[in-house]
Amino acid sequence: MLTATLDAFDTPSIAPLNVGDVVTLKSGGPRMTVTYVGPVALTTGDGVLCQWFDEHGELRQEMFEPEQVRLEPRSIPPGSVHLGRFGGRAVQHG
Repeated sequence: MLTATLDAFDTPSIAPLNVGDVVTLKSGGPRMTVTYVGPVALTTGDGVLCQWFDEHGELRQEMFEPEQVRLEPRSIPPGSVHLGRFGGRAVQHG
């Protein structure tokens, strides 16, 4: 009979991230798109470069540690669409 064992120390604690994945900070915040995952100069370990649009429609970009972000579904679930202001007039996102 074959048996298998799983070493908990060999199992990654977070899902691997890929370019194009949608993430949010575990502490909260906007949905962001991953644009780079990998080594970062002058640091140990990998970084996750993310881009998103802020509440003013400005493109933002920042590097995070993989442990700081949570993988999100790529589609936006119903009920998460909010009425916002862009260019002085109300628009429905979605």
